[in-house]
Amino acid sequence: MQITQIFRLQQAMLPSQQEHLVYLWKVAKLLEPFGFPIQNWHPPAATAKKSLETLAFDHNGPTPAAVERLRAEDKREKTTDYRITSVWNGKQKEGGSAFSVSLSVDPGNPTSVLGLQFDAAEALLNTTNMQRLVLGLLGIWPNASVIEVGPLMYYTTRAVFPKRPGAGWMLYLAKPITARELPEAAELVAVMEGDGQKGTIIVSVADEVFSVDNPEHVKIANAIEVRLADQDLLPQ
Repeated sequence: MQITQIFRLQQAMLPSQQEHLVYLWKVAKLLEPFGFPIQNWHPPAATAKKSLETLAFDHNGPTPAAVERLRAEDKREKTTDYRITSVWNGKQKEGGSAFSVSLSVDPGNPTSVLGLQFDAAEALLNTTNMQRLVLGLLGIWPNASVIEVGPLMYYTTRAVFPKRPGAGWMLYLAKPITARELPEAAELVAVMEGDGQKGTIIVSVADEVFSVDNPEHVKIANAIEVRLADQDLLPQ
């Protein structure tokens, strides 16, 4: 499963290494209730064994070792205006629920990207829990324009519009959408800000996990994409 969030970085400068890792720590904290302990995350390294030698986080935030490793990587890469880094939970597919979280930030670009990839995470193969996670991500980046949730291959092989967001299992758009506008959706979850609705989580399949191997699931998601595009509601 993959989650992709598009948002605008609210600063004109590249975040410090500490700030960048704090963002990832906040995401990791969201994942704790779903069976991913905060102390099990590790920064990237040349080998998996090397990565596992360093903890990315503790309950207070990024560890000094993780910050220093990212600082050394920036120096090596001569990074001054763009950065992408990630953490993973130290699991291989055959040894538990493998999970990685990456964050690319570029103050000079109108969008930054958060990416989560995981498999076999039972707690997140649940519509209510996934909605909780999406809402949590919006709590970290309230100005997100899009969040896509779906199987890894869906976005490149099944979406109607390859260069637009795919409906997949869930799709958050930063605009109010009604059942009248989108009757194909199984559920529309209003995301509020103050007294008004700022966005909508569109759920294509509510009673089971979305699968690209299920033709009916793909048909529903594609119908959602077409309907949104016809009404100029699907971002380009």
